[in-house]
This record gives sequence, structure tokens and C-alpha cells, in this order.
Amino acid sequence: MKNIPISFYLDYSHYEEPVRRSLLHEFAVNGGKYIVLNERMVSTVLHDPEMMTIFQNELADEGLQFMDSHAPFGMNIDLNMPRTEELTALALRHKLHLHIAAMCNVKTMTVHVGNDARYSEVPLDKQIDNISRMLDILLPEAEACGVIICIENIWYRNNTPESLLKIKSGFDSDFLGFCYDSGHANIMNNGRLHANSRAHDGWRAVGEETPKWDDQILEKMLPHIVNCHLHDNDGAADQHDLPGNGCIDWQKTVDLLNQAPRLQVIQSEVISLRNRLAIKTVLDKFAQLFNRKY
Repeated sequence: MKNIPISFYLDYSHYEEPVRRSLLHEFAVNGGKYIVLNERMVSTVLHDPEMMTIFQNELADEGLQFMDSHAPFGMNIDLNMPRTEELTALALRHKLHLHIAAMCNVKTMTVHVGNDARYSEVPLDKQIDNISRMLDILLPEAEACGVIICIENIWYRNNTPESLLKIKSGFDSDFLGFCYDSGHANIMNNGRLHANSRAHDGWRAVGEETPKWDDQILEKMLPHIVNCHLHDNDGAADQHDLPGNGCIDWQKTVDLLNQAPRLQVIQSEVISLRNRLAIKTVLDKFAQLFNRKY
């Protein structure tokens, strides 16, 4: 693989400064270089702009830098929010997210298109229209900021590869790409082995008993993948575990990502605190996966 940087999700920003600095120091002394500007940090800066300087200084003191980012997400924040009277406020919020990324010298921002189950009364085609309407507003801002919006596969009908490709087909812009999430893809594949997987929950919420299982998600998304979230699970739930601790075929995943023509950054979205993993363990696993240092 060409020399694509590997960034790491450290869920540290909600701690007090001494703990934040300790975690960053441990990351740095074990060879880490790049940190994800995660959704919690973006939201924190949005509410308290002084925290941007604090976060940046803490990284600089350890010789680290931000590499990619994730926009805040959830009910009433995602791009498929249907209420037209709130579009202006929602668009302004996402524009500010893009500007925060740009001020941290980040070039890609993952944005959730949303989960159709949250607005189950809205037909799928209309949800895709709503997503496209919001992207139509945001893409000029993304271009002005120099930040590529990367829409992510999850395990709902409106964020399958087919839905993402339908959305992408409406925009001839280099500032719209995909974020491939390995854990989400595994739920839409090996979730079939679990009667109560998250995929079952999502599809039943919109009246479909069986999800459209798919073992070719990465292949379908490959031409438009700009960044990726890599982590493992057993197919039942979004565990954000270390590669090798679940049932994802990592050799296949790495081989295919080697062929992604637009890929700019690889992200470990392993949540080490949740899974009681040492930072060095996560760093070493990704060095092994990609046959190089981080």
C-alpha cells in the first residue's frame, strides 16, 4: 500500500487535562503520530471554542497531529433530518463542523447520512432526497474549507452501499466520497448468524423482517472510499474491538483497501478503553496489518 497515514481514535477528550495528556503521551512514546478529531471533540469545540487551542496545544506538546475527523451525529443532527423548518440551522451546524476540521488542518470528515429507522414514517426514496438536499448545501462549503465529506455505511436501508452510490451519483464533486466502516459492514454480513443482531433491529423498525445481507460491501464502495474506520466485531453488535477479536476477514480487507484509488487515510476506530486494550496493542496490530509503522 502507498504511504497512507494511519490515524487512531482515542476516546480521551472528555477527561480532565492530566488524564488527556497522559493518554497522549503514552500514544506518542509508543510510536503513534496521528489522532482522529472525533465527534465528541468537534462538539466540544462548537460549544467552547477555546478548547480548540487547548486540544491543539496538547497534541503539539507530544509531536502529534490531527489527521481525519468525524462530525457529531444522532437524532436531529444527521443529514436525513426531514423537517424543512430546521434545515438552515442544521446546515449551519455542519458548516461549522467543516470549519473546525479545516482549522485543525484535517482534509476528510466522516458524516452520517442518518438511519432511516429514526424517521420510519418517511419513505426511503424521500430520505435519500433529503440527504442529497443537505449535501447540495454543504458541498460548496466543504470545497471552500478543503475538507472532503465522507458518507459512511452503517446497517440501515439508507446507508447500504446501494443507497450511498445513489446519493453519490447525484454529485460530480471530488469533495464527496465514502467512509468504509468494517464493523458496520460485518454486521450487514455476519449479522445473519445472530437472530437479534443490530441489523435485524434496524430493518424490523421499518417493517422489513430480514435485512438484505451483503458480503460485497467493501467491493461496491471501493471506487469512492476516501477514508475508512477499521475495527472488529462478531457480527451481532458494533463492538469496536481489535482486528482479530471478531470474525472479519482482515487479509481480504487489507488487500481490497490496497486497491482503493481515492483512499487518503486509514483510521483505527478501535475503542481501547471500552475493550480494555493497551494503546501499544492497538498500534502494534495496525502496524502488523499494514506491514509498516503507524
